[in-house]
Amino acid sequence: MSLMNSIMNFVERVIAPFAGRVAGQKHICAIKDGFISTMPFLIVGSLLLVLANPPGTGNAFLDGWHAVIKFIGRDNIVGPYFVSMGIFALYSAYGIAYNLAETLNTKGVSPMNSGMLSMFSFLLAVAPVVWTGDLGGVIPIAYLGGAGAFTAIICGLFVPTMQTFLVEKNIRIVMPEAVPEKISASFDLLIPVVVMSLFVGVINGVLGHFDLNIATGIMALFSPLVDASDTFIAFALAILLIQLLWFAGIHGASVVLGVIGPLLLVNLGANQEALEAGKELPAIFINPVMDFFVFVGGSGGTLALVCLMARSKSAHLRTIGKMSFIPGVFNINEPVIFGTPIVMNPTFFVPWIVAPMINASIVWSAFKFDFVSHVIALPPWTMPAPIGAVMSTNSMFAAVVVIICFIVSGLVYYPFFKTYEKTLIEQEEPEQLEREEQTLSPSKAH
Repeated sequence: MSLMNSIMNFVERVIAPFAGRVAGQKHICAIKDGFISTMPFLIVGSLLLVLANPPGTGNAFLDGWHAVIKFIGRDNIVGPYFVSMGIFALYSAYGIAYNLAETLNTKGVSPMNSGMLSMFSFLLAVAPVVWTGDLGGVIPIAYLGGAGAFTAIICGLFVPTMQTFLVEKNIRIVMPEAVPEKISASFDLLIPVVVMSLFVGVINGVLGHFDLNIATGIMALFSPLVDASDTFIAFALAILLIQLLWFAGIHGASVVLGVIGPLLLVNLGANQEALEAGKELPAIFINPVMDFFVFVGGSGGTLALVCLMARSKSAHLRTIGKMSFIPGVFNINEPVIFGTPIVMNPTFFVPWIVAPMINASIVWSAFKFDFVSHVIALPPWTMPAPIGAVMSTNSMFAAVVVIICFIVSGLVYYPFFKTYEKTLIEQEEPEQLEREEQTLSPSKAH
């Protein structure tokens, strides 16, 4: 038990406070909230990409699927993908700057203006106009999606910070008080627009001598990090951190994905681009791999535990299990985490860590050896696990892997669940006898 206490103390005194500071850091929050704001576009766009790419032919359903696509026209189905997931970095540039400006709350810096200036700067950096004879000026989209995510982050963070600096140094165009507020705010944006135009133009001009621009240069700098993110070590470490943070009562997924989320979106973009080009899908580690495969029922893979609890002899566990089943089907497991409780409960520490790590090994192997197609879509994380897994991969075998992970989680949790159940039953039996005596005592007195 001394080792267990040491681990719990380390989590409580070191990991939890550090994670709390990271989760509350305003720039990280702006990045996380900026990307979250793009989620409706990512979900719809990526699901339409799945719809436009049936897994094969050979039966009436798939043949009918192909016929429907041919009738509607594949370009009409894929079109929304290119203006949603295909350019999500553009939306992110706006969302990140807006959220950071809102957090900084600097007088004279409008969040909407910051978002617009961030988009302006991002487009200057990654999408220079190309002039063609037939179409006039066209904007390339190569770096408007996943490949431009890091440039969007830099623009989104830099623009509000620069605007705040200019306002604090009183480098601004001050309009008379009689001028309406919105018009005055638009003039506040003039100097920042000039600054960003010159700044981006000069950097792209210098990089152009090396056959680079801001987008390609930033992607080259971050490519080792992107490559490292798509490894089993990174996958397992992310899961371990999520579990440790949740055990300390902190929303682990929110903290960890707030940091690595951009890398996973780059991986998703790489898979979708490869799918459109008819190439092999390169990336494994993308959000649905955790959401639907490893964490069946929510962080910790607790749906199997909930099923065990629903049939428990302990009244407390049985109540929590029944209350938690429906939310657990939709990957919402706060009721079981805090109701059991699992948080800071030594009995559940081992299975809480071990079950997801075993599942991670199973899932990674299934993807690595091509038993399951790689992820190409981003369904809502509240989708029931087998359905979400199939939709994200367009592979029916994904549901089999989910069921295997569900069973493995149940086997790992079972002995620890029985131990905790026995403890609770021993506590509940005297209370039950006391209640029965209190119920019978009035009739005896009578």
